[in-house]
Amino acid sequence: MKIYKDIRGYICDLTNLVWTYIHHRSAFPANAMLAVQPELACNVIDSPDNCRNCDFYAPELLITHNAAGATVPNKSVIRNIARRYYY
Repeated sequence: MKIYKDIRGYICDLTNLVWTYIHHRSAFPANAMLAVQPELACNVIDSPDNCRNCDFYAPELLITHNAAGATVPNKSVIRNIARRYYY
């Protein structure tokens, strides 16, 4: 479990998690969602059945395509999620 000093660390970790999802999507369950435990702002991409007391976000919200057409993390959505847990 990671405890974040500030919102930047949280955004960085969440962005890295999204990159992992992008590069290894087939390793995740078919029904995978981003699960965030609000009290700890702890993130995991997993089946909702494996996560209790979490806020869930569809992975499709977390990814977008850049000008070259490559799949990349959606930084705007990631920042919005981070703001929910760091006021």
